Amino acid sequence: MNRRSFILKSSTALGIGVASKVCEPVFSKMNRVYASTVNDKSSTKDTPSLEYRVLGKTGLKVSAVGYGAMRTTDPAVVHRALDLGINFIDTAHGYQDGNNEIMIGNVMKQRRDEAYVCTKIPHADKKRMTEMFETSLKRLQMDTVDILHYHSVKTIDRLHNEEAMALLTKWKKQGKTRFIGFSTHTNEAELLEQAAKDKFWDVILVAYNFKKSPELTKAIEAVAKAGIGVVAMKTQAGSYKDSQMGSWSPHQAALKWVLHNPHVHAAIPSMTTFEELEEDVQVMGKKMGWHDRKVLDRYGQIIDPLYCRACNSCVLTCPHGVDIPEINRCLMYAEGYGDLALARMNYAELSTDQNVSHCIGCEKCVAKCVHGLNIARKMENAHRMFS
Repeated sequence: MNRRSFILKSSTALGIGVASKVCEPVFSKMNRVYASTVNDKSSTKDTPSLEYRVLGKTGLKVSAVGYGAMRTTDPAVVHRALDLGINFIDTAHGYQDGNNEIMIGNVMKQRRDEAYVCTKIPHADKKRMTEMFETSLKRLQMDTVDILHYHSVKTIDRLHNEEAMALLTKWKKQGKTRFIGFSTHTNEAELLEQAAKDKFWDVILVAYNFKKSPELTKAIEAVAKAGIGVVAMKTQAGSYKDSQMGSWSPHQAALKWVLHNPHVHAAIPSMTTFEELEEDVQVMGKKMGWHDRKVLDRYGQIIDPLYCRACNSCVLTCPHGVDIPEINRCLMYAEGYGDLALARMNYAELSTDQNVSHCIGCEKCVAKCVHGLNIARKMENAHRMFS
C-alpha cells in the first residue's frame, strides 16, 4: 500500500466531497523548499501548520510530531525534517548497531541548536552502561544529550534498579544529559502509574496507539499531571499493509488519534522517506475527524488478527514462559514495517528461555490471547523467520 496514493485517491474511494478538502494539502513536490516559508503565515496551504507542546516539567517546547530515527539511513530526510520545523529527534545506542547515532550526530554537528536529541541505553551492569553512554556521546559528537532514556523497561523492579537510577542521577548532575527518562513497550500502564508516584523521571517514552487499552490512556494522564513529559512511539500500530485497505492509508489518522490526547506532548513516528515525512508533518494542528475515524475503524479490523497489544496476559498462559509479546514485536517489525533485519536483531537479543525454541517440542500450544490472536500460528511464523 503506497502512502502517497492514499492522498491522491482517498476522496474517490470514499465518494464524498469533504474528503478532498481533508486530504489535499498533505503532499507537495519532493523538491519544494520549506525552510523559507515554514513560519510565514501567508504561505500556501502546502506549508505545514506547526504545533509545539511543552514536554512536562522539562519546559522544552517540542514539535508535536517528532522524528523517530530508528530506521532512517538517509541524512537528507533528517535535514528536511529540521527544515520543516521538527525539533525533536529520537535515536538509541543499539539502533542499526550504532550507525543511527552516527548519522544523527553528523546531521546535528551542523545544526545542534535546531533540535533536542534523545538517546537510550539498555540495562546492564554499571561498567557496561557507562561504556555504552560514553560511546553514544562520541557517536553523536555531543558533550550533552537533551534526554537520556533507560531503555525498554518491562517491570517495576527494573524501573527501580538502584544502580541504574544512581547512574542516571550522576550523569544528569554532571551535565551529560539534561533530563532522564525511560522507555517501555510492556506493562506500560503499571509502569506509568508507578512513575507518577516516584517523582524521579522527567520524560517517559511509551508505546501508544489507537489499539492500546483505556487503562494506558488514564496512566498517561496521571504522569502528565505529575509533570512528566510524555512521548508516544509505535503510533502507527504496526504500519501493516493490506489490499483490503485499497487506496486508504491509516497513517495520518493513527497519528491524529495519538495527538488528540492533550497529555501526549509529542509523537515520534518512524520516518525513512521524504514522502512519509511530508505526510506525517501535515498532521500537526489538525483535528481528528469523521474521515480519520472511518479509516482507523477499517484498519483496526484488518490488523486485529496481526497486531499484538503487548498486554502481557498471554505470558502467564504459556507453561514455558516464552516471551510472546516480545516475539510478536519482532514479527511486527518484519510483517508490518517490512524490516526483517530489525526484526532479527531484536529477536537475537532474546534468551533461549524466552524465544520460540521452547515451542518446537509442544504438541499443542495452550497460550491464549484475550484479543484473539492465534498465538500458535504466530510462533510458527517466528520460528520460520528467525530460527
